[in-house]
Amino acid sequence: MKSLLNAERDSLLLVDKPIGFSSFQIVRILKKRYEKVGHAGTLDPFASGLLIILLNRATKQFDNIQQRDKDYIGAMILGISTDTYDITGAQTGNSKIATIDMTLDELNRAAQQFVGEIEQTPPRYSALKRDGKKLYQLTRQNRSIDIASRKVLVKSFEIVDIDFPILTFRSTVGRGVYLRSLAHDFGNALGCGGTLVSLRRTRIGTYHVAQAEKIGAILTPESC
Repeated sequence: MKSLLNAERDSLLLVDKPIGFSSFQIVRILKKRYEKVGHAGTLDPFASGLLIILLNRATKQFDNIQQRDKDYIGAMILGISTDTYDITGAQTGNSKIATIDMTLDELNRAAQQFVGEIEQTPPRYSALKRDGKKLYQLTRQNRSIDIASRKVLVKSFEIVDIDFPILTFRSTVGRGVYLRSLAHDFGNALGCGGTLVSLRRTRIGTYHVAQAEKIGAILTPESC
């Protein structure tokens, strides 16, 4: 994979996106150097990990890359629900930190109901569009929105560590899966609610975050 500072005009760039940057912010930085820049697979600002940047004619690969499986590692907190389904949102309902009397094996048996082709409702605070506007824009305008569930493919969902009320998990998913919704729905299935507190994408198809450039390679004077 080419360095960000020596990238070919029509190529893919692998970026290890840090927490705090939006995917669009990184695209905007690179637009100062390249004619056409896009990305394949949004990461929320609070999430980190692999972001694939498409330069010029490589933007035609968008659909192909979007179809590929993605690996994540993340953590959720039990007993708290938010309007965004992640820790950046406002708490909803009667949230109360929860300790569940379940073993790791029992939690993973419960997690199996979310493996396979499942029905999932996207978060209201998402970039999905309705009538030409993004859902988060409509939500902030206090518009009444009916969000239909849709079928998505979760290839694996495994709880790998317990430090109540925090659960650490790994997941491999297909296109269109919201890990925020997965954490939210799993918490509800346990009867206590749950919200995503951290997320890192480690793989998209054959591309791994270990191959990716750090943000410093983008922010050097040569790239500005």
